[in-house]
Amino acid sequence: MIYGEQKLKETADKVLGMTKAGQAEVILTVTDHALTRFANSQIHQNVASNDLGISVRVIVDKRIGVAGTNSFDDESLKSTVAKAEEIAKHQKADPNFVSLPAPKNFKKIEVEVTQATPEERARAVSIIIEKVKKHKGVLASGAYDSSITEIAVCNSLGVWAYHKAAAHELMTILLGPTSNGFASVLKKEPTLIDADLVADQALKKVLDGANPQDLEPGEYEVILEPQAVNEMMSFLAWLGPNARVYHEKASFFSGKLGQEVLGKNITLTDEPRDLRGFPMPFDFEGYPKEKLVIVDSGKLENLCYDSYYAGKHEAENTGHALPAPNTYGPIPLHLKLEPGTKTQEELVKDVKRGLLVTRLWYVRFLNPRSMTITGMTRDGTFLIENGKIVKPVRNLRFNQSIPEALNNVLGVGKELETLSSFETELGTNRMPALHIKNWTFTSGTDF
Repeated sequence: MIYGEQKLKETADKVLGMTKAGQAEVILTVTDHALTRFANSQIHQNVASNDLGISVRVIVDKRIGVAGTNSFDDESLKSTVAKAEEIAKHQKADPNFVSLPAPKNFKKIEVEVTQATPEERARAVSIIIEKVKKHKGVLASGAYDSSITEIAVCNSLGVWAYHKAAAHELMTILLGPTSNGFASVLKKEPTLIDADLVADQALKKVLDGANPQDLEPGEYEVILEPQAVNEMMSFLAWLGPNARVYHEKASFFSGKLGQEVLGKNITLTDEPRDLRGFPMPFDFEGYPKEKLVIVDSGKLENLCYDSYYAGKHEAENTGHALPAPNTYGPIPLHLKLEPGTKTQEELVKDVKRGLLVTRLWYVRFLNPRSMTITGMTRDGTFLIENGKIVKPVRNLRFNQSIPEALNNVLGVGKELETLSSFETELGTNRMPALHIKNWTFTSGTDF
């Protein structure tokens, strides 16, 4: 189900005509979603859905109200506008609100969008299942998720922005008698999904990881594969360059703009127009997105702002608004960690004694101010000695400061992997493997 730009523009204009608020904003989304799930080495669910979404924000004398619906008929639209206006009436005026963004030119990003058919999804899943069946005691589970999304933003100051995108992700977790294996691939077109590669990567993890042994907790060198790096960096995105958290002095970065905060071999950018990822030309206020250098060779260069925090702190809007009402603050959705010069295999060879970590799991903040996270390793954890992987080990729980880890990076992988961000179709991160000098493991697990 594709609505198209013209039909969404007509709907947005209709909504704006229903309110007399001083300023108003309309966000429209159209989603065509399909999902094939499998477990115990068989497909058990194949579903598809179409959904509409509309969010209306009104501002009356700096009092703000937001309401939404998933129906585009006139009655639902009028009711939603009325709810937003009623909510605004009962709000206190926000003295920090300046204005919604004014129109600003940006270059559209045209991309082909294709939905994966049920047959394509089933074919990819069957490749994994058939490969797994050759290995006694190993069962395949996972999902093939395919979606097309249209997003449009319109406001009463004249902003109009429209974009459509597609995302296709095949993921599997293989369950062996004593070990798990994980692999996934995220692409813009179904024809680019390599099910054989996903199956082979997950099988290697589960077979190499059989009969893991206990390992004493403590500080170890680690090789974090891109999936693990992405999990860590997603937490940094929330509490690092976020202007709200920074100015509230709740971030490790607070007060350190222009100073070295990470290692000199760390350069972190937000690249929303990079076609190698999943590009998005504007934010959820319709404001243009451009490349933003956040950390340059360890130095904190820029923060992420939306219109609200740019107005509040007299800064430049960088195009990082999330949908209103947004209590999180402005967050980068297209993080890229600048690659290094070594393959992952070469990074492993540099380790005297440490661990190879496939993924981080059940990660939570322990201390937001120091950006300390806790969680566990998962789906493949291996001991490295003198540059060689010598044996699988049981998963370990960790407590680790992200800035501390990124100040002790001994090597950065040269290959970047495209991985899910906050909104898969509209934001993706690109991450390498990392060799980190010290990572603190506090206890073992039973699996």
